[in-house]
Amino acid sequence: MIDVTRVDHISMAVHELDPQIELLERLFGFRYRGRFAQDGYVGAELEVPGRSGIAWEVLAPDGTGSYLHRFLDGENGPGLHHLAMQVGDMDASVETMRSLGIEPWGYEAGARGGHAEGAGEAPAPAEGLEDGGSNAVAYIHPRAGGAGFLFQLYAGEPWHLPDPFEDERSDSLGIVAVNAIGHAHHSRQELGDWYERLFGFETVHRSAIGSDEASFSSRVLESPGGQLRVEVMQPIREDSFLQRFLDRRGAAVHHVSFEVRDLAQAIRACERNGVRVLGQRSGQSGEASWQEAFLAPEHTGGMLVQVFSWEALPSVAQPLPPIEDDQPSV
Repeated sequence: MIDVTRVDHISMAVHELDPQIELLERLFGFRYRGRFAQDGYVGAELEVPGRSGIAWEVLAPDGTGSYLHRFLDGENGPGLHHLAMQVGDMDASVETMRSLGIEPWGYEAGARGGHAEGAGEAPAPAEGLEDGGSNAVAYIHPRAGGAGFLFQLYAGEPWHLPDPFEDERSDSLGIVAVNAIGHAHHSRQELGDWYERLFGFETVHRSAIGSDEASFSSRVLESPGGQLRVEVMQPIREDSFLQRFLDRRGAAVHHVSFEVRDLAQAIRACERNGVRVLGQRSGQSGEASWQEAFLAPEHTGGMLVQVFSWEALPSVAQPLPPIEDDQPSV
C-alpha cells in the first residue's frame, strides 16, 4: 500500500485559463494564488474555501501544439484532469504499483516533475509556487492502471499548502469543503478494492443494491487523513445514465462534489451567474437529511459539479454525499 501523506490538489484542464479563473473566483469562491508556465501549457493555483486543505489547479494549452489538446479534444475533456497526492517514499510507492501490475509512468527518481516524452496528460508541478528541493514524481496513467483517470504522486517538500479560509460571501456557492470525486466504473467492488489496496483509502459507506428506483450503486471511500472521499459508482440497470456514460467514455471520473453552507444560496448564485442547475432534490441518507443539485458542465469548465448541504440528525459525525438517488444524465 502506498503511504499517502496528503491530497495535494485537484487539477482541471480548459481551453482558456483566464475565464476559468474568473468563474472559480466569482461563483465558487476560490482564492487565486498565482500562475505558472511550463512547456506546452500555462496554469494557475487557487485555494478552495473551507476545511479540506486541498488546492485547485487549472491548466490550459500554450499554443496550438500543446499536448493538452489531446485531452481537451478527447472524450473526457475539458474538465477534471488529475488528482495529485504526496507520498512518504516514492521508491516504496513504485514497488507497490508494480506489485499490483501498474507500471509507473514518467517516473524519474529525484526529478522535480515533468511529463513523459510524447505523453499528453501529465503536467509538471507549478514552478514558483512550491518550495525548492528535489521531488520524485510518478504517474498512474488513465489507460494503464488508473481506471480512466490520471493520478500524480510526488515525494518531498509539499507543493501546495493552502491557508484555510472561509468564504463569507452571500453571492457565491458558499463552499465549505471539497467532499468527493465520483468515479464511474463497471464494478464498485473492483475499483473500491483498488483504492484500498493501492492508496489505503478506507470504505465508509456502501449503498443498498436492489432498489427498484436506483439505477446505480455506490461505494464511498475516504483518503488517509480524511481530506477527500471517492464515490465509486456502478450501474445496476442497462438503461441507466451511468451505463450510457460508461458506454461512451469507459471508466472515468464522473463528477466532483462540494459541500455548501446553504443549498438555496448556492442555487441563487447559479441563477445570478447564468449557470444551469440540474437534478435538484432532497432526502435522507442514514441519519442525515440532505439537499443536492448539479451544475451543468457547459457552465463550469467541463466538469459536472454536485453541491449539497446537510443537517445532522443525532449521532451523525460526518456528512456523506447524497448517493441513494439517481443523478442527472450528462
